[in-house]
Amino acid sequence: MTAGPKPDRLVYIDSLRGVAALLVVLMHNIQPIATGPVRTLLYDIIDPGKVGVVMFFAISGFVIPFSFPKGPAPLARFVVSRLFRLYPAYWLSMVAWIAVAAIIGGAMPSVINVLANATMAQTLFGQANLVGVYWTLFIELVFYTLCAVAFALGLLHIGRFTFGACLFWLLVAVLFAVARFALERKVPVAVPLCLSIMFWGTLWREATINRSALHRRYALRVLALFAVAIPPISLLAYDFDTGLEEDWVRYMVSYYVAIGVFMLLSTRVRLTGRVAVWFGQISYSLYLFHVHTKLLVDEAVARAGLVLPAALQVALSIAAAVCVSYIVFTLVERPAIRMGKAVGGMIAARRSEEAGATGYPPIFKGPLS
Repeated sequence: MTAGPKPDRLVYIDSLRGVAALLVVLMHNIQPIATGPVRTLLYDIIDPGKVGVVMFFAISGFVIPFSFPKGPAPLARFVVSRLFRLYPAYWLSMVAWIAVAAIIGGAMPSVINVLANATMAQTLFGQANLVGVYWTLFIELVFYTLCAVAFALGLLHIGRFTFGACLFWLLVAVLFAVARFALERKVPVAVPLCLSIMFWGTLWREATINRSALHRRYALRVLALFAVAIPPISLLAYDFDTGLEEDWVRYMVSYYVAIGVFMLLSTRVRLTGRVAVWFGQISYSLYLFHVHTKLLVDEAVARAGLVLPAALQVALSIAAAVCVSYIVFTLVERPAIRMGKAVGGMIAARRSEEAGATGYPPIFKGPLS
């Protein structure tokens, strides 16, 4: 088992990540085989995978704006830490996906598609996600970019800015929902809506951790707006099916439940047990690789000519995903994170040396230092 988290780390947020990842994994394993009342629940009432994804976005808002390091070159070090945190495991998942496709006889992606996906911004290039779950990572990149710009401008921790960002992106989500309804096309409503939720997560942290009365008022106002806006956004955006068996009630309920569970687990019910925290540590790899392992388990069972009970096959798939994720975390994620910190330390040291040579403190070079 991995070493425990640092004493000053918000371990219950790690646990939240674990809960969110397990919800996504569970959904992708159960949804394809669901029948009867279970199918009705998952397709018409609530999507646990969507709940998990929205929780991930709220968690990012809770964490990312506060992850800019102190000292010299904070922006550069932030970018380096994010690159090393996200891309090594992500690139490995891409390679693994191509290998899985070859094993099961799936379609091979084009070179252009692979190159676009390697940037994690394939949406900007009009390219399909190599793996379906990659769609959320583009939204994360957008949020990181917005946070970096806000940090450089000195706005990131100003309550009015964060509140305004929540309102702006929520308004964009409404406009996109109207456009999707009018055009009956896949306008990306989830992008601005989730960005609004991410900035709300920042307000929620300031309110719950830093005990800011101002941020609490802002957070509660945005919550009220979510309560009012999410139903019409869901109705307008998902009143017709674009091939994913979409249902507006399921989207509405999923967003409500995700926000509610996030609030509960970040305040009154904080999970700090070793198992829950451990799942949080491997959550990124679990998110990236669980689809791969499901396909491989299904293929292995089929080639062996076995007919297993559905519950057993799901359990095997999830167990395999957890094992693979732990290996990836241990051999790829954790070393990459450490390397990112080392590179960031070198950048900080070099900037300090430059500042000493010129006689000016690092901050002299401005907020973009």
